[in-house]
Formats: sequence, C-alpha cells, structure tokens
Amino acid sequence: MNNNNNKTIVHFKALFVTIVLLLATCSVFAAADGDNGYNKITKTYSFDVPSINQVIIDDTVYDQIVMSNSPGVGNIGEPNLPAYGVNLLLPQGTEITEIEVIPGEEVFLGSGFDVEPVREPVKLSEINSLSTPIQDELEYTSEEILPKTFFTEIGTYNFRGYEILVLLLYPVQYIPISGEIYYFKDMTVVVKTIKNGKISSLFRNLEGDKLEVVQKVDNPLTADSYTDEAARPVSSDNYDLLILTAEELKDNFEPLKNAHNADGIITEIKTLKDISIFSGSVTSEDIRDFIKEEYINSGIEYVLIGGDNDVVPAKDLWVRAWNGGDTTFMPSDLYYACLDGTYNYDEDERWGEPDDGEDGEDVDLIAEVYVGRACVGSTSEVDTFVGKTISYLNSGGYSDGQALMVGEYLWGPPDYPLTWGGDSMDELINGSNANMYTTVGIPSTQYTIDTLYDRDWPGNNWPKSEIISRINNGARIINHFGHSSYTYNMKMGNDDIPSLTNIEPCFIYSQGCMAGGFDHGDCIAEYFTVKTDKAAFAVIMNARYGWGSLGSTSGPSQHFHRQFWDAVFAENTPVIGRANQDSKEDNLYRINQACMRWVYYELNLFGDPTLAFFDYSMIKIGAIKGGIGVTIDIKNIGNIDAQNVEWSILIT
Repeated sequence: MNNNNNKTIVHFKALFVTIVLLLATCSVFAAADGDNGYNKITKTYSFDVPSINQVIIDDTVYDQIVMSNSPGVGNIGEPNLPAYGVNLLLPQGTEITEIEVIPGEEVFLGSGFDVEPVREPVKLSEINSLSTPIQDELEYTSEEILPKTFFTEIGTYNFRGYEILVLLLYPVQYIPISGEIYYFKDMTVVVKTIKNGKISSLFRNLEGDKLEVVQKVDNPLTADSYTDEAARPVSSDNYDLLILTAEELKDNFEPLKNAHNADGIITEIKTLKDISIFSGSVTSEDIRDFIKEEYINSGIEYVLIGGDNDVVPAKDLWVRAWNGGDTTFMPSDLYYACLDGTYNYDEDERWGEPDDGEDGEDVDLIAEVYVGRACVGSTSEVDTFVGKTISYLNSGGYSDGQALMVGEYLWGPPDYPLTWGGDSMDELINGSNANMYTTVGIPSTQYTIDTLYDRDWPGNNWPKSEIISRINNGARIINHFGHSSYTYNMKMGNDDIPSLTNIEPCFIYSQGCMAGGFDHGDCIAEYFTVKTDKAAFAVIMNARYGWGSLGSTSGPSQHFHRQFWDAVFAENTPVIGRANQDSKEDNLYRINQACMRWVYYELNLFGDPTLAFFDYSMIKIGAIKGGIGVTIDIKNIGNIDAQNVEWSILIT
C-alpha cells in the first residue's frame, strides 16, 4: 500500500482502518431537491428505559434518573435530567434553515418523584460553596414540563472544513409540582439545510481528514458530500509535526526532529523569526495565523510549542465557571489547535467568550492540529526535554508496566461530605458507567495497577516519601486526584522533583489545581518535564482550578480524565495529543454546564503531542444492533510505504 500524499494519523503504524456500520437507524442524506439546493438530514436515536434510584445527599432523599450515556447537563439548582449529545455533519456548502426533533412513543414512569438537583462544583483546593444542594425554587414549583424543549442547539463547529452540528436531546421529561416523569423510546432529529456555496478555507480535501471526521459524527456517509477540486493543494514537501520555537533554541531541537523523521513523523523546525518576516512583531495572533498557513499549505497534523510563556506566548482566554461564578484568564494552547474563525468577535480584552466566534457564535472548539508545549527557556532545558522525549520514543511506548492511581483526602465532616480522590481514580481502572455515562479505563489485564490512596492508608494520609518511591521504582503512568498549587502536586513541591531518580520517565495526568499554570513562574508541570532528565516525559495539568463535586465522583475535571483514557483504550487513540483533545470534544455537548468550558480551556499538554502509549493495529467492534453489514476500508495514510502489516478485527 502506498499513498505518499496523505498524512499520518497513527503514530507507529502507517495504517488506518475505517469501519462503517450500516445500521437500520442511520442518517439519510438527501440529494438536492430541485433548484433550491434543499437538503435534509434525518437521524433516529433510541433510548432504553431509565431507572429511578433513591440517593441520599446530606440526609435528604432524592430520586436520581439514570439513563445510559445521558448525563444531566442542567444549570446549578435545576432538576438533574438526562441529556444525550448528538454530532451531525452538515453537507458541504450548506447552512441550517430548520432543526426539528420529533419524539417517539412517550412512556409514563410514575409520579411523586423529587429529582435530585444539579450540584454546584467546588474547587479542588478551595471551598467557598455550601455542601447541601440547593433546589431552584422557581424550577421545583413549576407546573410546566421540564425541559421546556426537546433539544438545545449547542452550536456548529468546524473540523478541517467539515461543519459539525452539536445538539442536546432531552429524552426524559419531568413535571416538578406533581413529580411526574416520562421518557421517549426514541427521538428523530430532522435538520433542513439550504446551499450557500461556502467552502471553508481550512478544507484540504485530504483523505486523512475525511477518515478522521467520520469518527466524530453520527452520520458518516455525509462526508461524501465534501469535495472541492479547487482546494489549495498541499505542498509536495508536506510534513507532519511543526516545532515552533525561538531562533536561539532551534539547533537544540534538531535531535528530536531527526528522531521523528527516522520514526516516520516528518518534522520541521520553524522559529518566531520566520513569523516576524510577515508581521514585523510576534503576537499570539501571529503565531496562530502562521500555524494555520502551515496547516493549509504543508498539511501539518501536530504542533510542538518550543518555549515557555515568555518565549512563545500563549493566548490568555477568559472564562466564567457558571453564571454568577468565578472568572479568570488562563493560558490555553487550545487557541493554537482550533484554527477556525476568531476568538474575539467583540474585540474586547476577554478572548474566548462563548459568543466570541464568527458572527457572535461560539468559538472554534474542535481542533485542526494537536498541540503540546515544551516549557523551555534555555538550551539546557531543551536538551533535557529532547533527551527524555527521544528516550521515550526509543522505548516503543508503554503498552504495559505499572499504572499508578494516586488519590488524596479532599473534604470531610463536620463541614462537608466525605470525599476521597481514590473513589474517582477507581473509575479509571478498567472502566466505569458511574454518573450516567460509560468510559473504558486502563485495563488491569494489560497493566499492573497500583494505588496510593489516603482512603486506604493507615491514618488516611500517605507520606510524600511514598509517591517518590513509587516514581523511582518505575511507575510508568500516573493518574492523580488531589490538592495542588502552582508549585505543589501529589504532596511534592518543586524542590522535590530534581531529586527523583527514575530511569524511565513517566506520564502524569493530574486534576489538581494550578499545577500547569505556566504563566505563574516555573510551575510544577515544568519541573516534571524540563527541569530534570528524570521525572516525566509528558504531563497533562490544569492552568487554574480543578473542579470536583462534594461527596461524589461526578466533578467536571473527572469527566475529562475519564474521557482521556476512553480515547486511548476504547477509541484506539493512543497518541497523547490526540487523546487530550478527544477528551475535550467528547465533552463538547456539555460545554455550557458549570465549569466545563473552564476545564476545556485549561487542560494543556506539556510534552510532544505525537507520542503514543502503544502501537496498535487491532480494532474491536462491539455488538452491532440492527446492522445489515460492515464495510472495512484499509488505507495507508502515512508518508512511507507499509508492507506486511499485521492487523485483525475481533467481533465480540
């Protein structure tokens, strides 16, 4: 197989397997109706009967509605009713004229229920909230059916020129005053569009882009409508990874470039000097424009920002936790990943507001390229980062070994419900269907799972020496839920990190507050990745507060953490930069829920975005319900020939 014009999607293999399931309820993409350019997308979603369980929260008994993969997304204080996220691909060159949701058979589930309210998230390192959930009086005394509509339009977002409509469906209805609950067995979404002839400048007409978008949407066959012979051709000297750094650091990144080239990830190093040729000065807007040009003209998939915030500046995005909640500015490399449209439509000082996208719509939240940052400020730090990254490349990835779950005591009586970080970390082992959504976790059949929990430690407070020992003794993958600050994480301070002696650098994902705030001096994420040749080859950490839930594992940060490992082990996305972005996009339908946009912006990858946890060539297909066939497409979308590549498909 040979296709040198397309791009690498999987890090180790120049192989990608696309599976299209032809289901009885698949979307219908209608051809143009006469001369008016009318199209219609129809998709039916079926729902299992929900269960209604009693839960006790602060000595109050509530009813909890549980429907598979339909977590509640209401505002704080509103009834926590199931909602289902929908991603529909619009035909190319069209705009929406009407969205209709047609409910199916309505089933009465009973009356007299007091549905639990949506709880207010709390900062992992600070509490300024009441522990008791507060019901919104207007909502809970209402005689109206809630929600008041069958759906909410979250927005239309672009991925490499493909337009994706994101909706929320509400398959459960509730009348608070009587406590009546109903649900619909199915709901049919009808989206009517009309042609406008507009084709995004980010559309590259590449097979690799098409293969990616079909994994993101519920109507993959609509991707066939995307053709553009006039699309700007990708250069013959196209490449995969852009390393963008300062001129004085360029030479020290050369060994990493060479290592990637040898491994099949074609890499180029550009500097701020290359950008200043066009602009005369370098701002974050200039950097984003430059990345966009490289994306369009050279077909890049990845960007490694080679510099600390004072070397290659990040864009500070503004975010509000919820209506009336905290606000902050935070450094977010998401700005360099999502290249469509503006991030400051109203041209004020607050970039990233929900109405700062084109024409006052939401900003672009689906990434064209996958971004990581090496927070380096000197040639010696570049050498440290490059050395660890190459060492990991040479290891072939961590497909086995020790995976360590680290959980701390968060809160407890007499002021708050007892909350253990270990309870959240347990959901990452093998998988979980807690809190009304299902994710796959780190498989205990593949990794040796170790835990370090205050919950289980004598005296409920494991000492710092324990985490140091676990790292030094070879923990390869570390997940953390606990208290942190800019210079403190997993009970270690910045000064503790250089003393680590582990031979194999590890990967760390932490929900802790501020540990990744690289705009506040040298944060602990930088110490893990560029201040020592030990510690970690990559980390994912928060720029500002992580968010949890009192007495529960359903905090906003946990949603992203679970989806990260689900991307790796369920969606066959072992490449770290891709998995980090996938964890965000899998939560896009919840973006307007309290703190979800906050976490979406703040989760930055400190490391090379092309690195993968393991090589893979087997895709598992779950149960096919109502299917009439499976079509398998195998294509080489890498830059090099692939011969005698082993692959298999297991149908379970």
